[in-house]
Amino acid sequence: MPEIFVDTVAWIALVNTRDSLHEKAKEVFANLRRRNYQFVTTEFVFLEFANALSAPDFRAKAAIFIEGLRKSAEIEIIPASSELFRLGFELYKNRSDKEWSIVDCISFIVMEEMKISEAFTEDHHFEQAGFIKLL
Repeated sequence: MPEIFVDTVAWIALVNTRDSLHEKAKEVFANLRRRNYQFVTTEFVFLEFANALSAPDFRAKAAIFIEGLRKSAEIEIIPASSELFRLGFELYKNRSDKEWSIVDCISFIVMEEMKISEAFTEDHHFEQAGFIKLL
């Protein structure tokens, strides 16, 4: 089963109907599901997602969405850990030439460790890191 990493940008676009990427994200997500992709994300991505959608208008919807994802067999959620944070932070420190967030750096570490080459995101930082973005 092919795997794809799902970044914060994609989760936000799927939930926020006012997001400029909403319709495209729905199409890409449906296509990936039809092709039996296994989705991979991290609890760090969920932190970023929840922070981005913390306004009262979105908070309940974001919480319900995360709860649903946590129950889904289609999604592997990599737990937050001190070791993963340490590895991501090392990359963050060592790439001062980039504007990569620490969550992006952690995502890159996970993708490399799991040998995942594609990311469901619009974030060009994934391309800078050598991955293929699908959004």
